[in-house]
Amino acid sequence: MNENVPVQQKPSSTLTDLGPVLAYVITFNLARRFSPDNALYIGAGVFAVAILIAVIYSKIKFGKISAMLWVSAIIVIGTAAITIIFQNKTIFYMKPTAMNILFGATILGSLAIGKNVFKAMMGGAYQLPDTVWRTLAFRWGFFFFFLAGVNEYIWRNFSEAFWSNFKLAGMLPLTFIFTLLNLPLMMKYMQAEPQDKNE
Repeated sequence: MNENVPVQQKPSSTLTDLGPVLAYVITFNLARRFSPDNALYIGAGVFAVAILIAVIYSKIKFGKISAMLWVSAIIVIGTAAITIIFQNKTIFYMKPTAMNILFGATILGSLAIGKNVFKAMMGGAYQLPDTVWRTLAFRWGFFFFFLAGVNEYIWRNFSEAFWSNFKLAGMLPLTFIFTLLNLPLMMKYMQAEPQDKNE
């Protein structure tokens, strides 16, 4: 194993990434059976608690919390609180839009000033040439804007139930497919690990 890229340096996992979303979708669908009008509020509360748990888990498991998880937690907890207190579902509907616009703008904005936030976030997990990191940053920056547009279209044109389930059945598959589409570029330029590291 390359000692310069230890696994523990990446404060992310399937549990922290997917756990809160899965908790929301399951809670929403269960709550919809006995309290349809309040299902989203109940789900939002569980989502906020779940992402807080993800933050704590990440700190304990990896010793640090990724910037993306921090920002996501702040936005989720904040919008969930506003949604529940003011009984305004629109705030929660627009949460993914705001989050994706923020991520996209941060990545593309950093490139505009000669930096690469995307590389800074992911550079500890992969070793790639700077040109490839810039290409990936451009792609992911625009992809986040694409996800923001998709969310706006879904919540404005479909039911609350469809929008809620689309988080798991739509957004995650789209992200997974986009990740796979970028793998060939990464695999082509990924630096091979030194063979004599453990010799």
